[in-house]
Amino acid sequence: MTLPLLIDTDVALGVIHEGRPRDIDDGFAIIEALNLEVIDLRAVTTVYGNAPLADTDRVAREIVALKNASVAVGRGAAEALPESGALPPPNDAVEAMRTAIDDGARHIAAIGPLTNVGLLLHHYPDYATIIDEVVIVAGRSPGRQFFIGDKGPVRDFNFENDVRAAEILLSSGVSVTLAGFELTSQVVVTESDLATIAARNTPIAEYLHRNSIAWLRHWTKSFPADAGFHPWDSAAIAWLTHPEWFIAERRSARISPPVGKRPAWLECSTGGALTYLSGFAPGGAPAFVRSIVDNIF
Repeated sequence: MTLPLLIDTDVALGVIHEGRPRDIDDGFAIIEALNLEVIDLRAVTTVYGNAPLADTDRVAREIVALKNASVAVGRGAAEALPESGALPPPNDAVEAMRTAIDDGARHIAAIGPLTNVGLLLHHYPDYATIIDEVVIVAGRSPGRQFFIGDKGPVRDFNFENDVRAAEILLSSGVSVTLAGFELTSQVVVTESDLATIAARNTPIAEYLHRNSIAWLRHWTKSFPADAGFHPWDSAAIAWLTHPEWFIAERRSARISPPVGKRPAWLECSTGGALTYLSGFAPGGAPAFVRSIVDNIF
């Protein structure tokens, strides 16, 4: 039995934006979802974030084409929702989401800013009763700052890029699982892992390796405490396929307002209706990384 899935992504594999390489982990997550036999990827929808929408949409289409996959790609939001006032109309991504959900994709891996998801639930609130789960890459324990070694604090990127969309999702009643920095900062994918992938000599393995090296080296230079990059977005896929790898806690979510230079925070306190992935069960971390490397081909 397979799990029908929709991925909403700001994939930027191989993109150079604002003078530096951009995050590559969305690309890994999409390829894993296409390759895993237990997942039936029904649609990929794109959003701004790691790079401008024109780039994220292009990369998503390149990956789907390289895999010769019959997967719809919907172009989504190019910017965040306005902080107040009326929201824009549904975009192509929202309509692609509706089609995928109507066709049975009741799980969403939202691995970019939540703008498209917010628009879906705002314009079509009845879908909140149909969707089984939205897995997001965001959230933090109360008061937790994000440091990598002695560098930081770094951002809760997907949440901070569209706080209003996060508010819409969290107030919708949809079941939400949060897999953020606190979880995936514990593991890395190394340059050796990328070499293992490249040795498969498939078009997608070559594409991923070629477009990953610059980001990995940028990351490890910026954060010398790390031996590789953190596969943030792959955690959303792994949770859906191997929940036994994770420590899952019931939490409640509160959006705390900005204070001075500190942005709004999505804080997840003990007790509540949300699922918060705080760490790995025994053996879960190496199994997670091994699964990422094994499922890029």
